Amino acid sequence: MLKIMPLFSGSSGNCTYIKYGSDEILIDAGVSYRSLSKALCDEGTDISAIRAVIVTHEHTDHTKGLEMIAKKHHIPVYINSASAKAMNCDTDSALHSCMVFREAGELIKTENFSIDIFKTPHDSFGSVGYRIDSPDGQSIGYATDIGYVTKGIANALSGCETVVIESNHDLNMLKNGHYPNYLKQRILSDRGHLSNDACGAFLPHLVRCGTQKIILAHLSQDNNRPDIALQTAITALRNAEISPNDVSVCVARRA
Repeated sequence: MLKIMPLFSGSSGNCTYIKYGSDEILIDAGVSYRSLSKALCDEGTDISAIRAVIVTHEHTDHTKGLEMIAKKHHIPVYINSASAKAMNCDTDSALHSCMVFREAGELIKTENFSIDIFKTPHDSFGSVGYRIDSPDGQSIGYATDIGYVTKGIANALSGCETVVIESNHDLNMLKNGHYPNYLKQRILSDRGHLSNDACGAFLPHLVRCGTQKIILAHLSQDNNRPDIALQTAITALRNAEISPNDVSVCVARRA
């Protein structure tokens, strides 16, 4: 059975745990080794059981724990070459020795997972999302830190039973909030973060293509609230005449 559990989500740190059979992987590791160890213990597992970490991009809220994980467990860390270069790792570091380069359009293969990599628009040197397929035909789509939903993202996520997608900010909260103007413009740009409204507009497409569970992720601590993100999503689905009984929508736990 395919299991997915967002352990941490948001600008303070991101990490998602995925399991099928004995195959356990992480998407990102943007929290301390200690915090990640405790979270995995709470799920009944341990970092030593993780077969691979797949990285979306180089920002520290997605990579903070990688060096210590590599040092202690020598787990393969799949990352695109642009993100790896931007991290500027010491060539003698444990993390550098564990890096396996995979680019958008390529595949990652583990014991039970076939993982497609697709580009995402974000203000990093390399930013990608993932479609993870298991042997029994189940699939998970993962796309956070996206300025907008590209055709490539839509195609990659279509047909996934479970989708983790960014619902970063409420537009009114951001525009009327305390952030400086340059930061507001960065977040609102096509290489920034996906708003609740933009996320909601995309959800009917996912459900019509077979998505049964939607996890709203990477919520801003300052410019969003879980109840607002959830209500925006549910309202968008209802406006598209999609019954709440047809899809499960929840919010990932914040880091």
